[in-house]
Amino acid sequence: MNRTLKSMAFATLVLAQATNVWACPMCKYALEASDAPEPKAYMISILFMMGMISALFLSVGVLLWWVSKQEKMALTAAGYQHLFDNAGSQPYLAKAKAEH
Repeated sequence: MNRTLKSMAFATLVLAQATNVWACPMCKYALEASDAPEPKAYMISILFMMGMISALFLSVGVLLWWVSKQEKMALTAAGYQHLFDNAGSQPYLAKAKAEH
């Protein structure tokens, strides 16, 4: 009980001062009453960095989807359609063949 009380007191103390302690310097500078363009530019640059990461993940995902689609089309054209009709899409057929 004593440990819980101390933990709650410490958490309350930390949260009471969180506005001053946990802000990065540019964010704190932006929240002050100033007309400087640097904080806004800094925040916009963060959005651009997040957008770049999202674009990279999206492009890799689309590339993997496209390569998979092309591979499936090539296997189907080469006469390997049975690979897609058997265990991959109908697992009960794979079990039936394994039992025989």
